[in-house]
Amino acid sequence: MFSSFQRSSAERRVRLPYYVLWMAISICIQDLQINCQFHTVPDMAADAYLSRCLTLSGLLNADDPTPSFITLLKFPSLQRLSINLLCNGIPLTMDPVHFWRDFSDMHEFFRLLNLSRFIPLRSSYSWIDWRLTFDLIKDTLYHRLDVSRISASYRFRLQLWFDELPLMSRLRFRYPGLYADDSLCPNCGIFMETLEHFFTCLPDSLSIIDHASPPVSTRTKLIDLLDQFVRRLAKKASASPKARLDFNSLLLQLQSLPTIGLASLRNYSDHLTFTGLWFLRGFIPRDLSSLIMSSSGLSRRDSSNIIIRYFLKLHREIYHQLWRPRCKMKSLKDKAMDVTPALLRTIKSSDFTNFRYDTSPVNFFSTNESLSPLQVFEWSSLGIFWTHSAVIRGTNWLNNLSDFLKSRTVLVRFKVLAYWIVG
Repeated sequence: MFSSFQRSSAERRVRLPYYVLWMAISICIQDLQINCQFHTVPDMAADAYLSRCLTLSGLLNADDPTPSFITLLKFPSLQRLSINLLCNGIPLTMDPVHFWRDFSDMHEFFRLLNLSRFIPLRSSYSWIDWRLTFDLIKDTLYHRLDVSRISASYRFRLQLWFDELPLMSRLRFRYPGLYADDSLCPNCGIFMETLEHFFTCLPDSLSIIDHASPPVSTRTKLIDLLDQFVRRLAKKASASPKARLDFNSLLLQLQSLPTIGLASLRNYSDHLTFTGLWFLRGFIPRDLSSLIMSSSGLSRRDSSNIIIRYFLKLHREIYHQLWRPRCKMKSLKDKAMDVTPALLRTIKSSDFTNFRYDTSPVNFFSTNESLSPLQVFEWSSLGIFWTHSAVIRGTNWLNNLSDFLKSRTVLVRFKVLAYWIVG
């Protein structure tokens, strides 16, 4: 499959399934100067790794559609071949069973990125550290076994990662009878509240009416939080015994990284774009991980742990200092409009009862049509069912996640999938 991708033209590559996955692997091979090729194994039974791989056939779950290693070996172009490269450029020197499970999870992860909501990433695949991003979302999902009690801050992180925050620009479609004519930011009351505006909102102090609940200078606070984030990274990396840069030199480079967006935020104006949006959603840029690893002299694993630790801290601070105050302003706005939680629940229940699914056949990998946001349940209850189902059934959590997002992104064929659809 990957060999076929390498032989394809640029025009044909973008039409292949899992285009982003193959491009990520290709970039790793080029950057690390790895001579990646498939090696024929003359005697499969005598090969220690492939013999171990045969045990995979007895470990598969009927509910897990991920192809087995046996299936791969029987594929015409890959018969009796072994894969010797993982997505992060590390050769196959580990237990093949562990390797294949990890590779299958990564495969499912990149299936999600074929959905229409992630199309903008197709032009930016090379600047994302996919391995670190993958580890970050796994940490978000499985921070505890009892996922039914997921905290509000973790739920916020999932909503942000999948661009599902209940912002006014979304609620106007979710509740057309309540917010159709008012999608303005509850903080400033001037601009439409999109995700970028949420991070860059800077209310005019002269327009403050209610001094008991003054608006939050989101942009100013976010600049402070991002500055604290890069300072923590610089301090930790420069304190390494193998550090190649001092604190000030490393801090200057971190502050100037366009993918983090600190410089972009400081010079932000209405005609500019905030460049750190994908980073704040949880897509870690490669230049950040490369800079920390090269400047600190630490291994990739240790550098990744440092980045993940401080990034999760950054997300917690954004939740408490930016998102919760915004939700308070939204609550005051609802109260002034006589919109109560009971009214929202009533509307959603009614819409869910009357909703009818499209019955036309759907190809999940070729369609880019998106559903309008559905009025079913608050996203605050989301992520619980499919992750909890994965724990109970012992199935692959990414399969459940993939099924859920398909129902959000494409037209669903069967009504039996109704419990996957959430708004």
